[in-house]
Amino acid sequence: MYHFFKLCSQLAAAFAVLFLVLIFPAHAMTLPIHGAVLNSTETFTGKATVHFWGDGDLTLTTNKGVICKGDFVHASQQKGNGTVACEDGRLGSFEFVTAGFSGTGAGIIGAEHFDFRIGK
Repeated sequence: MYHFFKLCSQLAAAFAVLFLVLIFPAHAMTLPIHGAVLNSTETFTGKATVHFWGDGDLTLTTNKGVICKGDFVHASQQKGNGTVACEDGRLGSFEFVTAGFSGTGAGIIGAEHFDFRIGK
């Protein structure tokens, strides 16, 4: 009887792990992004989608109508970095710091510096 219960608990644990592996990667959290290119009138808004494992992607639209897309990773629980590419050919990189569902960041796009905030 003991072996039967042990087998049942092992099967239940295996199904729980399988459930988590199949379900959680599909979960993601999307947060708004607002920012501006420094010494410029260019601003941008968009969203960052953070996946369960901490990596993510973002889509931004400038007030000039340019769309930029990028990817990022968390280097630790609170810090991360990423890259972005815009339709107009500009490339950039950025770093950010988060605390819960908000954060701030900065980077360079083309030859210009920009700042942004994550969350509301």
